[in-house]
Amino acid sequence: MTNTDKSVSQPRSYEELSELVKKQEEHIYRLTRSVESQQKRAREVLLKTPLGVLVVNDQQKIEAVNPNIETLFEYTREELFEKRFNFLFPEMPVVEIVSNSMRALGKKKSGETFPCEIFTDEADRVVMVHVLDITERQRLEQLRQDFVAMVSHDLRSPLTSIRGFLTMLDEGGYGDISPQGRRAIERAMSSADLLISLVVDLLDAEKIESGDFEPDLQETTTSTVVDRAMFATQAGAKSGNVTIEKDVTNDVFWADEDRIVQVLVNLIGNAIKFSPDGSTVTVYAGLEGAGVTFRVRDRGPGIPKALQSVIFERYRQLNQPKETKRRGFGLGLAICKALVGKHKGRIWVESQEGKGSTFCFSIPLLDEKYRT
Repeated sequence: MTNTDKSVSQPRSYEELSELVKKQEEHIYRLTRSVESQQKRAREVLLKTPLGVLVVNDQQKIEAVNPNIETLFEYTREELFEKRFNFLFPEMPVVEIVSNSMRALGKKKSGETFPCEIFTDEADRVVMVHVLDITERQRLEQLRQDFVAMVSHDLRSPLTSIRGFLTMLDEGGYGDISPQGRRAIERAMSSADLLISLVVDLLDAEKIESGDFEPDLQETTTSTVVDRAMFATQAGAKSGNVTIEKDVTNDVFWADEDRIVQVLVNLIGNAIKFSPDGSTVTVYAGLEGAGVTFRVRDRGPGIPKALQSVIFERYRQLNQPKETKRRGFGLGLAICKALVGKHKGRIWVESQEGKGSTFCFSIPLLDEKYRT
């Protein structure tokens, strides 16, 4: 027999062919079950997701929807099948894959429009469009904006006027004041200052969150910032029987000076608030690595380890002892974090219970291209 004859395959027996067919049938069965399982999971995702989901093909036509879409837009899936995407979103000619969410007006069957947030992703040559009704969110945003406007116009101006009047009264602008009356004026001025600072905190928090704030970067020095902050907090330190000391170097850096002073004033004010009578608050500042770092150290009660990561969140306050000198809304540290973040910096706390706290923030030294 030649080599050519050996390469020719021999006919298979009936049993071998049957076994091969059986294996192919089992393989096809497993593939079919896998496809059915995937389809089942896809249907479950569409049905159970809390968002409305549209499946849009490459011709911008709707292939499938989940029940939430039917509820949101008041159409049945049969009515929406093969309708173009802009049938539901008239202001969006086409839907595209984008990394961020988009906002658009959806149009119901009744003709009513409502605000939506849209998220898109691609799956097997179709676009999955996730739709969230944000009507309630926008209503709450509007309420918040109205509240901030009310605080700004209806509270800030009268408080400033009251504070000015108290200052004139304290300086003798309306005649001599008895020692008892002068103490009452000091208490009233302190209360007015507290209310004004709370109003300013609310306005700052809203401005930062809305994205309206960008730092005005200018050349400044660490000693300039520290001196301004210490001057602004000297009266509070005196009334709280606390001494402020500094240990700084005169290093140049670029920042929004007013905002960095604001951060430092807030941290020093907190240190004074939690410091025992007769104690010292120390402010450190200088170059460290590729940035400037500020530290405010107090001799207060300290902060538990478990709470050190949450104190920079809005409206989060630690349990304050009754002798605490001043209370607030819990916005100060959140504003500090946001302002430092706007400078590409970071803020943190180092503390041990019973051994005081050191609040720190670092601002990077910016390249020339970022200074203009």
